Amino acid sequence: MIKLKNILKEFRGKTLHVYHFDDTLVDTETSVGVITAAGDIKKLTSAEFATYKLQPGEKYDFTAFDQMIKDSKPIMKNLLQIKKSAANPNIKTTILTARRVAFPIMQHLKQKYNLQVYVVGVGGANPELKADWIESNVKRGYKNIKFIDDSIKNLEAVGRRLKPYTDINLQLVDAKTGQELQP
Repeated sequence: MIKLKNILKEFRGKTLHVYHFDDTLVDTETSVGVITAAGDIKKLTSAEFATYKLQPGEKYDFTAFDQMIKDSKPIMKNLLQIKKSAANPNIKTTILTARRVAFPIMQHLKQKYNLQVYVVGVGGANPELKADWIESNVKRGYKNIKFIDDSIKNLEAVGRRLKPYTDINLQLVDAKTGQELQP
């Protein structure tokens, strides 16, 4: 029995499950603004944002993502999965979001879904920001990584970044299809 306890202790905290928030765990009405060269603001859905190319003089406006979340529709398969992950004390479960402010997500999940989980806002849409955060955890000793995101760009960036780490077990899961991508 002591041997099994030692094995469990050795692996405690070595598993990391990372989930994206918008369009992975829930659908929200939050949109990305684009400020045009003329100063007008147009709004993009998450799906439109994923493929949008800024025109000369345009810039993104993410201020809507700093506000409290009014409502959301759960993506049940992923929400159930994160609840199971968060209930396991041997798994570090994290929501990694492009949003700058984590509190609105934490508060919304707690109030609407009775889910308390660590949330990290990377403050930008560049996929390398998520790759940076996940790599920093690999450097801290996490060996079993599962990353679930609706953005193929984010999944690919993490896969590229972690490819040199041959001693880890990496799962990259497309939140839309549930399919695992090859790193």
